[in-house]
Amino acid sequence: MNQWVISLKAYIKPNLLIILPLGLLAGIPYGMMVDPLNYWLSKSGVDVAAIGLLSLVFITYSVKALWAPLVDRLQIPFLKNLGQRKSWLLLSQFFAFIFLISIGLNDPKLNLQLLVFCVFSLAFCSATQDICLDALRIELVEKEELGQSAAVYQLGWRLGGVYISQVLGLLLGGLIGYSFAYVIVALIFLSLSIFIFFKMPEPEREIKPYLSIYSEPARWFKDSFIDPFLDLIDRYRSELYLLLLLIFFYRLSDMYLGPMAMPFYREMGFTETEVALVTNAFGTFVTIIGVFIGGLLVHRWGLEINILYGAILTCLTNLPFVYLNYLGTDLDPTNDLPFLWVTIGLDNFTQGYVGTIAITFMSRVVSQSYTATQYAILVMLGTIPSRFLGSSSGFVVNEFGYHDFFLIASALGIPAILFSYIIWKKKLLFSIDRAMP
Repeated sequence: MNQWVISLKAYIKPNLLIILPLGLLAGIPYGMMVDPLNYWLSKSGVDVAAIGLLSLVFITYSVKALWAPLVDRLQIPFLKNLGQRKSWLLLSQFFAFIFLISIGLNDPKLNLQLLVFCVFSLAFCSATQDICLDALRIELVEKEELGQSAAVYQLGWRLGGVYISQVLGLLLGGLIGYSFAYVIVALIFLSLSIFIFFKMPEPEREIKPYLSIYSEPARWFKDSFIDPFLDLIDRYRSELYLLLLLIFFYRLSDMYLGPMAMPFYREMGFTETEVALVTNAFGTFVTIIGVFIGGLLVHRWGLEINILYGAILTCLTNLPFVYLNYLGTDLDPTNDLPFLWVTIGLDNFTQGYVGTIAITFMSRVVSQSYTATQYAILVMLGTIPSRFLGSSSGFVVNEFGYHDFFLIASALGIPAILFSYIIWKKKLLFSIDRAMP
């Protein structure tokens, strides 16, 4: 029992508490580009095809590895004395605030093109901010605190991205208009940014000396863009392929199922209110529980075994969708609603738990010299292929139906179980710890 108390107390350390507002700052811009924006555009008469195309904006977050080396290795003139992390954070947050305001000041009916430009600009600034925040979440804590750090960060992200942006944003949009809603949320974002700027220390980390892009451009390019890859290869050598395969397959099952969830609920006959209540309100609450359980178990039992448990749970908790689909054959959605609560509870708990495991795992892999760059690379490798595969999910449903689709989605988690088992048996993460600079 004493060990569990120690694990719980680890959450209230000052360096971990500062991670919470970092998660809030990451979630707010992202959330304002989801439900509030889509509802506002639909209410303004924008065609649903255009709204669907606008979802391409989120690819920005997947490809942020392309400019992450700048955040790691390029010093900003006039701001570099603030520190590498704080200077880039200040710049990205300033422009994110400007574009949040700009979206609110636009009218989709009058100038949709300008609004779309502001949305893509916000996504770029928000993704740049996330590069800094991911690095800070890793660099501000000790190695053994990475699990709790991932959990606290996810909690902040859920509060910011769901409750502040999507819930509060929609409520304000309905009550006083979406222009005012964006301005108010932007002011909340600005207040948190100011708080972080003055309260968060610049992390102390082992880094290579900075090179000047002006006097040594070739060496700077190699140092910023090539060396992070060479560092990964040098530290993990023949085991790198195993790590990359695990990162790719670990969330594939959920990411493949995700795009078909809302169409499935609608075809099952669930109303918007039921879906919002169960999947958003209840689901987010259960996800937060899973997030903290994940951090607690990593601190108590270690990362290796929890990676395996997470892979198994992902497979198993996608199977209840098969039975939910079977219940839907009675054409009376009121009979299916209780099991929807069960299905969402199991699925969202696992998403929170597995999210903490995945973030902790990638955080352990990166080097302190290239934290932002390598983490962004790993995120890109883990999400872009999965998103492309996920885009085929609708075709599978049309061809085979939801029953077989959910079985296929669950089966896609089997490779993650195999790779997790291999990493656990080989004690690969011990060698990762030895390789950390």
